[in-house]
Amino acid sequence: MTAPLITFLSNETRCHSRGRFEEEARGLGLATKWLSPEGFDLLVDAEKPRVYYRSRPFAAPAAFVPRTGSDTTLFARAVMRQIESMPGVVAINTSDAVMAARDKLLAHQILAAAGVPFPKTVLARQPSDVAKMVRLVGGPPVVLKLMSGTHGKGVMLGKDLDEIQATLETVWALNETLLIQEYVGRQQPGADIRVIVVGGRVLGAMKRVAKLGRFRANVHQGASVEEHPLTEELEWLALQAAEAMRLDVAGVDIVEDATGFKVIEVNSAPGFEGFERATGVNVAGAILRYAKFRLSE
Repeated sequence: MTAPLITFLSNETRCHSRGRFEEEARGLGLATKWLSPEGFDLLVDAEKPRVYYRSRPFAAPAAFVPRTGSDTTLFARAVMRQIESMPGVVAINTSDAVMAARDKLLAHQILAAAGVPFPKTVLARQPSDVAKMVRLVGGPPVVLKLMSGTHGKGVMLGKDLDEIQATLETVWALNETLLIQEYVGRQQPGADIRVIVVGGRVLGAMKRVAKLGRFRANVHQGASVEEHPLTEELEWLALQAAEAMRLDVAGVDIVEDATGFKVIEVNSAPGFEGFERATGVNVAGAILRYAKFRLSE
């Protein structure tokens, strides 16, 4: 009997998650294949749409797992949509959910509509609005975020109005869009909590603490990690965020201030090297078991 094929869409050729997925797949009787979005060609046709990879016909996998996250381009989204539409293919995170998570402003609008607490966020479009926008979110200091970014890139701390104004003018000159966000986490600056959700189930929680001199706690930038107690509030918040974003697999980043926990980001393709190390939870196995369950429905 041929092993069900799980196809991953990823720009990374070597990474921790790839090795872990391949290792766990063997034990679950699954086959894996990793493909880059740039290798695809699409024939969009009402009667017989087709997908090609490296100029060869692309055979539909049993399940499809996008791992491009915040690096997802519009072309990659088109690839996802066409593969999702192939008969019998199970998508573990749909293209619409991936793109919503990629767009930080849209993600916050979705979370707001679902009643999920998150830091106050504004989109400033005119230089004259900067001081007013900063006051609206309770700063300075404030967090400045590019609309898309990953591994902590494109996230900056604006300490005063002059610094914020200069950053915004630089970003606008590059035709980029920047969000101004309330700075939460003054109780322990540079720390946050990552909760991973798979198939409507919380796997655990990890605390990340940024390196000295940094305010963004990201494993790729040298943050230290440790297991964090999974309270009912944290579990509820992570589940609500993942459900609102319609993500089967989600990394929910949370910070705490005097008023409680707030979601700062929801990732559609969370890295889990630090998470597995800190918690001992088999994230790769959980995702693949969920995919296998979906195939049996």
